[in-house]
Amino acid sequence: MSAIRFAIRNTADKAKMEGDQVVRFSGTGEPFNRDDERANRAIETDHLGNPTKWRFATGLDEEKVEYYEWLTPEEKDIVRESIKTLKPTIERFYGGPSIMNPENYSFWKNRKDISALKVTHENIDVFYDTEKPEHALLYLSILAGAFNGVVAPNKDWAERYQIPHYLALEIESGDYGEEEDITRSDAHGELALLRKEFGKDALYILAWCIQYDTNAFGAYSYSTTEKDLINYHIKFIDGKLQTKKKKNCPKTFMEYAERWQKPQTRQLLYTEAYVKAGEYFNYINQREKKYVTADGTILGNTVAEAVKNLQLPKFRVDFDNLKNSVEAKWKE
Repeated sequence: MSAIRFAIRNTADKAKMEGDQVVRFSGTGEPFNRDDERANRAIETDHLGNPTKWRFATGLDEEKVEYYEWLTPEEKDIVRESIKTLKPTIERFYGGPSIMNPENYSFWKNRKDISALKVTHENIDVFYDTEKPEHALLYLSILAGAFNGVVAPNKDWAERYQIPHYLALEIESGDYGEEEDITRSDAHGELALLRKEFGKDALYILAWCIQYDTNAFGAYSYSTTEKDLINYHIKFIDGKLQTKKKKNCPKTFMEYAERWQKPQTRQLLYTEAYVKAGEYFNYINQREKKYVTADGTILGNTVAEAVKNLQLPKFRVDFDNLKNSVEAKWKE
């Protein structure tokens, strides 16, 4: 699993300007300073009812993810994988599992860098990277709702409960400017056009081409509903499906949508889907960094080379065998 870059963003839009003056209360634009203490609950009390022992929200418990109501089932799977990957590094950095025990008051409450999160106009939109253990802990903590008073795990939750900030994953373009928002809007428009003009077939083939490289990808079959395909494409465009390699998701979708609309390149998308499905179902394997069929035919070093070669007459038998095998699997 590759490192994750993320930022804390303002839920409200940017403030409107009149000349060089900010219009008050029209959005974010004035300096602010907000903080929130790490969520916790008392688990033991003395005879007077005073708390004597606490349990803190750490973001490191895979079993708790089931109760993250702000995430979809697919997103929960991704977060569980993130915990599994990041937790060992975090524990080593901070001194081991005993230190990271959620009931360790001295660590979770007394350390100011751990016990509270402060968000100001100076650190908003600043990128964090989970390659750094302290950033990884912050990431998992926010996803766990540990600082829900100030930072929501995602924008939907922030807007629903009027939380001033939310966690946003990086999309490849590297910033959160207006240009990216326009590209994302255009991509959603293309998705709507594909659905109306070409139906489920386009959504299905593009899902195999584009979403195959996301960490939570599960094999689609012909029984996958059009509604599910649309929802997954929306999540991809919005950057909610973590990719194995960094991508500008809206731009990637736009490029594939354009290729689908042209008959000459559309057939290449079918072939790309067959190659990726072939690899998923083990009809194609990578040997010495080459894509090889079950019959031993070398298709190329990359998916692009495999797609190109499978268009050639000498690979016709290999193409037909792959197509028939994959489509039979899709029909199961």
